[in-house]
Amino acid sequence: MNNVSAISAIERMEDVFRLQGLVARFARAVDTRDHEALSTVFTPDVTMELGPDIRVVGRAALAGMLRDDLMWATTMHLLGQVVPEPEGDRATVHANVVAVHVSRDGAGKHFDLGARYTFTAVRAEGTWLLSRIEIEPVWTTGDDQGMHDD
Repeated sequence: MNNVSAISAIERMEDVFRLQGLVARFARAVDTRDHEALSTVFTPDVTMELGPDIRVVGRAALAGMLRDDLMWATTMHLLGQVVPEPEGDRATVHANVVAVHVSRDGAGKHFDLGARYTFTAVRAEGTWLLSRIEIEPVWTTGDDQGMHDD
């Protein structure tokens, strides 16, 4: 391996680690309700799609939805099999997620979701940001009545 390809391989691994950290920071910010941190992981025009029915566009709208609409006492998003695929200044990151949503109505009441997340990230001024989040639900259990304040 020559020096140029060795440097390229190292840069690619650095991107992989940064992208894994980016999606972990996103999940942690959602679970800790850290809205300031949420704003730091999105591009201004970020889009989130949850199945065919929910589409949210824009950093402020998405952060607001995550702040105001989720009516749970707490959540925990467990990410696994996080596979970043960087290509230049764009990347796709695949992850499996188990999300637990605990109801405010009492202990033991919750809604759980298993999903495949596909994140699109872009590098802007040396920093990776999420520009798209696609959530494909695979299974659910429990009562999703508290999912949104309808």
